[in-house]
Amino acid sequence: MLFMKVLFIIPPYGFFRSEGEEVTQKKGFLPPLGPALLATILENAGNEVCILDLQVDIFTEKDLLDYVRNYKPEAVCLSLLAATTPIVNHIFTLFRQNFPDIITICGGIHASIYPQQTLENSAIDYVIYGEAEYTLKELIIALDKKKDIHAVKGVYYMKDGVMQFTGYRPIVNNLDEFPIPSRKFFDLKKYVPLPNQYKRLPNTNMVTGRGCTYSLCTFCFESTPFVREKGYRRISVQRVIEEIQYLQKEYNTKEISFWDDEFLMGGDWVEEFCDALIEKKIDIVWSCYGKVNYVKPERMKKMAKAGCWNIFFGLESGNQELLNFMKKGQTLEMMKNAVKWAHDAGIEVRGSFILGLPGETPEMGEKTIDFALSLDLDYGQFNLTTPYEGTEMYDACKDEKYGTYYGDGDHASHTNVNFVFLPKDYESPEQLIKLRKKAYRKFYLRPKYFVLKLKSINSKEDVFRYWRGLVFLTQVRLLNRKGGY
Repeated sequence: MLFMKVLFIIPPYGFFRSEGEEVTQKKGFLPPLGPALLATILENAGNEVCILDLQVDIFTEKDLLDYVRNYKPEAVCLSLLAATTPIVNHIFTLFRQNFPDIITICGGIHASIYPQQTLENSAIDYVIYGEAEYTLKELIIALDKKKDIHAVKGVYYMKDGVMQFTGYRPIVNNLDEFPIPSRKFFDLKKYVPLPNQYKRLPNTNMVTGRGCTYSLCTFCFESTPFVREKGYRRISVQRVIEEIQYLQKEYNTKEISFWDDEFLMGGDWVEEFCDALIEKKIDIVWSCYGKVNYVKPERMKKMAKAGCWNIFFGLESGNQELLNFMKKGQTLEMMKNAVKWAHDAGIEVRGSFILGLPGETPEMGEKTIDFALSLDLDYGQFNLTTPYEGTEMYDACKDEKYGTYYGDGDHASHTNVNFVFLPKDYESPEQLIKLRKKAYRKFYLRPKYFVLKLKSINSKEDVFRYWRGLVFLTQVRLLNRKGGY
């Protein structure tokens, strides 16, 4: 029996396309698996579900209203991040003005940490706290059957001007309880990876775990009490293999991007996973994110044999004192070894760095750039400090002894490419922005980098990938001397 018609909307970063504005395909996005899992659970329970991803469907405001008018959902769900707060609030308000009978439900880490603030928008009916898989399912059933909402654990809502909370829901420790997130909700052709994010097409993404066993880095939401208290949990190796085989059978997937914040932790699991891929002779290549603390030479070799071609390390800084300030738990020597051992195994390495950290001087910023060059990374990424609310880094950036914080009231700027914090030893925002552009130019335009890339070419597709990467960096104005950042 059909219960309710539910629409999930993935908000864009920024705002709607203007009427008459040219539509260009966005790159670098992969299917949002959180909403996909929720949609799968709701559909399995008898609901009709649809996902509209405004990251790849470039809508005007009128396009969105027309879409909702035609689909006629009974409930609309959006997830709220700090950077999407303005657009999410605007979408909910639009719906309340144009479709007052639609039930509006908000989830996500920002809404969970700040439910009172979220519900100040009267266009939002319910906020789901924490992990939503069972809470949303039970909430939809209760709304359809007109049962008491207070019996559904994990929900915030307003009643007579007072916020109500239905109580905490126990954490699900066995992630194998959940179904494989169905990709049928997406047009996978719309998801075009960036040139350094794939080796074979078609590719897609997977997530195997939740939380972090380290949970100390001051800039990371995984280190906030909200996330840390839930602990680290992971899907079984057998279940991950089943999902890979499902993707190969249904979508001819040739590559997986593992989007776990930290894939390498739990070394026994990683090696068991690699053994399973090798033993079953599964023809797949894959990439992942990792922390250098968990890198071992033999593990890198086994991962390479199992199809791993690329690892993204969060290296953050070339200054040990700043690494200590961030509580990274890693040394410059550990970072050098991790990159070397991955390269020795034949695995490409992407490295990410943060410029403009609290306590950083321009000279220290230059030192980070020089350190990045010394590692001979395959790809380098240089972000500006982005202090997310609830983290220790946010508190440090708000402390005037470290510098000036420009992000108050401007949640949309918190995207790691926008400027929100200036350390006290920098003269101006322009100085920091120029340093970031200098980092990209020095990294990608040095002769040694071109030689390294030429040596790494093994196929015609590699040539096309590298060319598209150079074009992308030029298009986003990271390599030219003038323009934005």
